[in-house]
Amino acid sequence: MESRQISSLPPEILTAICSHLPRPQLKNVRLTSKTFNLIASAFLFRIAYLSVGIKSFRNLQSIADDPSLCQHVRVISYDPWRMKNTSKSVVAESNGSLNMFEAWKLYDLERGLRRSKLSDERLRPLFENWLARVTDVEALSSELEFEMLTDIMSKLPMLQGLQYDLFATGELHAYSGRDKSGWEISTDAKEERHSSRRRTRKQADQEVVFWKLLDTAYAADRTEHVTKIKAADMDLASWESKGRKANSKSMVLPNLTAIDLQFELCFSMVGRCLQRILVEAPLLQHLALSFRTLHSASYWCRRYVRLSDFVPQDQCWKHLKHISFQHLVTPEAELRDFLQHHGNSLQSLELKDILLHPGDKVMRRSEEENIEDRKGNEEVGSWLDMIEFLRTSLSLKRMEFGGILANGRNEAWKVSEPRMEIPGMSYGDFLKPRIEKYICVGGKNPVELVPPDRVMTDVPPDNKFDTRGLEIPYIWEDDSWRLSMVELPRPRDADPED
Repeated sequence: MESRQISSLPPEILTAICSHLPRPQLKNVRLTSKTFNLIASAFLFRIAYLSVGIKSFRNLQSIADDPSLCQHVRVISYDPWRMKNTSKSVVAESNGSLNMFEAWKLYDLERGLRRSKLSDERLRPLFENWLARVTDVEALSSELEFEMLTDIMSKLPMLQGLQYDLFATGELHAYSGRDKSGWEISTDAKEERHSSRRRTRKQADQEVVFWKLLDTAYAADRTEHVTKIKAADMDLASWESKGRKANSKSMVLPNLTAIDLQFELCFSMVGRCLQRILVEAPLLQHLALSFRTLHSASYWCRRYVRLSDFVPQDQCWKHLKHISFQHLVTPEAELRDFLQHHGNSLQSLELKDILLHPGDKVMRRSEEENIEDRKGNEEVGSWLDMIEFLRTSLSLKRMEFGGILANGRNEAWKVSEPRMEIPGMSYGDFLKPRIEKYICVGGKNPVELVPPDRVMTDVPPDNKFDTRGLEIPYIWEDDSWRLSMVELPRPRDADPED
């Protein structure tokens, strides 16, 4: 068989090869030939990863100044994490009695290395690396950061996505499902395995970086070009507070088609800034929001998130195709109305860790509470009814459930991917995929077809669960969709704040 150089293969094959290569290999592939350089560069520079520091900014500046490379950048992904430098202030306060190296060992050395009790000789190279990093960070003042970022954005003609990236992630996909696009595969992780650090501690005021991205986009006259924004691990209150100080004009993104925001801390819900961004985006096609308001395993919530907090009741996006809600606590009526408003365009829906809140007040389950007094002020929903609503009122091509689906009373369905090692059962035999398929395709309700030997019809002995909800026709056991007893609220649970 005649041998061929790999660079002589058709561009479609070379593109497929590059789509599965990690970033270090893409850098090497660029050097092999002009053909590979062009194709690999499109993947390598599609997402420009930016971190806090003058070196990272200068690297991106050089890409923006290059007439060829600047054409490839579609997304700027900014990691707001800063290397801490407690040692500097400690040394300043010590009036010279403590040097920088000794202060670093006491205050900024990682705990694992501190416990290892390495000698100063072995710690010295680590200290030099740390010192170079914090010096690089401190060289980037807030004013210089804004100036350089504005200049960079103005020189990227194809820029369309802004990403606040505390944890390195891939590009926002059109439908957030199991299948990834070629772009996501090649850019799924910035950090390599040997240097990955899952930073578990948030830093104060880091949400300001999100608004700085929008402000600089406005200053660079790029707001009309932005079609995607993505952010994760944000404190909602801090995010809103910083947003009120940002330029209100930067929130107007008229051509925005995709938004993916994940709030990890939501002790209060003030959605003015979020509502402003959403209302000013008439072309929205992809909406993914996550609010971690749920308190512990029993779904306690001090202040729950209603859809009306960030979406006006009459709001309707004519082109909205995908919705993903996670950790949302809201009345069933609001959720139904919102979905029904978008029934003509909606094709894909994800609902994960959703509590259909049964009343207008914060749930309180104290011993003094009269259960009968609560019934008149409740609209208890049912996920079994919600399944029928989704099937009859929407025309979905894709449906995905996950996490805990509860109603605050007698339903708490734990939905997860089935364990495929169970003998004699394929993926399609489990309730989760069957219910999702039923919503999209129709047929007979799989809940009603659960085999009798897998249905638990008897009420658990010594039942102390809150049974104020609607009667559940079936309580069954299934690996992918089952009633979670520990998630059911008890009527006499004490208020943790009392």
